[in-house]
Amino acid sequence: MKDPKVIELVKQFNKDVKALNTTWKKLQSNDVYVRMELKGTGSYTEEKYLKVYQMAQNVEYFKGEKHGLVE
Repeated sequence: MKDPKVIELVKQFNKDVKALNTTWKKLQSNDVYVRMELKGTGSYTEEKYLKVYQMAQNVEYFKGEKHGLVE
């Protein structure tokens, strides 16, 4: 028999992942890139979590030979 508390936690987890993916997609569309790791993956009983270790936005001021640097 499924535990009602766990059912609600699973629903909440899925909502949270969907929200995270939506925000992540919006960041990517603004040229912001996120690097994350899944930590604590050694065993089934070890606590697991996501760790964000870099969030960066590249800014490009010109591209191509037409706007290249003066040599």
